[in-house]
Parts: sequence; structure tokens; C-alpha cells
Amino acid sequence: MAIPFITASTLVAAACALPFASTTHSEVATVPIPKSVCNLPTVRSLIVWHRAPGVEDSAEVVDESDLSNCRPMLDTLRGPGLGPSGPGYCSKVAWGSDNPGYVVNVSPAAPLKKVIDEVGDC
Repeated sequence: MAIPFITASTLVAAACALPFASTTHSEVATVPIPKSVCNLPTVRSLIVWHRAPGVEDSAEVVDESDLSNCRPMLDTLRGPGLGPSGPGYCSKVAWGSDNPGYVVNVSPAAPLKKVIDEVGDC
């Protein structure tokens, strides 16, 4: 038994429109935003300081946890993750709480106190 093309097209179009039919506000459910599967703390911050040939020293603030990889940021920053290690390059990391009043995003960036880790020609 063959179904005419017009009838088949009408049935498909009607079926596709069903999910888009309007509903009253009370029938619409809201879904809560899922919490991150990574439960690492994000309370403390780290300051990452960089020196490179031909540019002024710079610093940036990062969270204590690398939530995209679900591991402590210090693990992400170990070794080459902290920065280049060639001649003239130096990168250091310290806790923000160990450097009260430290101002980032100024050039040149001030040296860090109580450095946790460093890589390069420091």
C-alpha cells in the first residue's frame, strides 16, 4: 500500500511540530544547573610571575584549582606548565595570601614573596 507523497509530508511535518506546541507556564519544568563534578576548593588564589627577554615582568592571578582538569593548579603549573625554562626566562608561583597587597596587571610586576615553585633562569 503506497501513501501519497503529500499525505506523508503532512504527517512528518505534523509530527515534527508536536514538541514545539505551546504549553502553559505550569507545565514547563526547569532543570537545575548541575554542579561541577570536580569538588576541589577554589577559595585561595595563586600569583604567577613571569620574566622573559625583551618584555617587562608580568604577573597574573589564578585559582588554586584547575577545574577543567580537576586537579590542583600547582600540579598543572609544575615544570613546563609554569613557563619556559630557557636563558632569560623565569616563572615563579606563590600564594596570594603570602603576598598581601600584591598588585597584578601592572608593568613591570613586582617580585613575589614566599615563592612556592620556580622554573627557568631565575
